[in-house]
Amino acid sequence: MAKSNPGNTNAKPGKGRNRKGTIKKSFREKFTELLELPKDLLLDRPKLTLIGCRDMMIENYKSVLEYGVGYMRVKTGSGIVRITGNNLVIREISHDDIIISGTVHSVEFTDAG
Repeated sequence: MAKSNPGNTNAKPGKGRNRKGTIKKSFREKFTELLELPKDLLLDRPKLTLIGCRDMMIENYKSVLEYGVGYMRVKTGSGIVRITGNNLVIREISHDDIIISGTVHSVEFTDAG
């Protein structure tokens, strides 16, 4: 039976981890922290802003997957955002941002990874 050697530095780290077993930060993450920039700008992460229960803005979205009066599914770089509510309409839409109006009942985020 093989014994584990905690001091063995020749062991291969797991995916996304360094030799110490901690999660490695990407160059972009380090760069963002160094310059104190908002992470959503450089790391392709969405920013969701809910104003009361009437308006929602999703910045850095990829596409609208489904759209109806009572629900909406929006694809982002990190996963899928599902919004449910009443009288949901897309009030404004651009290449990067979408503003949804109506009565928002729930917001659910499903991780892509």
